[in-house]
Amino acid sequence: MYRFIRTATVKNAALLPSALAFASQVTAHLNKTYSINMCFGAEQFGSLCIHWHFDADNLDKMQQVNEKLMTDPDYAALLEKYSDVWAEGAMHDTLVRLA
Repeated sequence: MYRFIRTATVKNAALLPSALAFASQVTAHLNKTYSINMCFGAEQFGSLCIHWHFDADNLDKMQQVNEKLMTDPDYAALLEKYSDVWAEGAMHDTLVRLA
């Protein structure tokens, strides 16, 4: 089993409500469209980071979702709508193999 984790930093505290709106909308879209059971949350102290994660049985499933996202107009529209919310270069992806 594998866990994909994406972390993104919000530019400033004033944009946190917009970042949370994006996180909620994109999570709902991905869960409905791709059935991946993604969750998100916000750090509570010290950092303006939003975290998303989902688990998959194998890397092929993750690759398939990624390929579909590259051609998903609704996903692209969400990214564009909220593009000014995120600090530049502050998005990090992590892949963890679960024991």
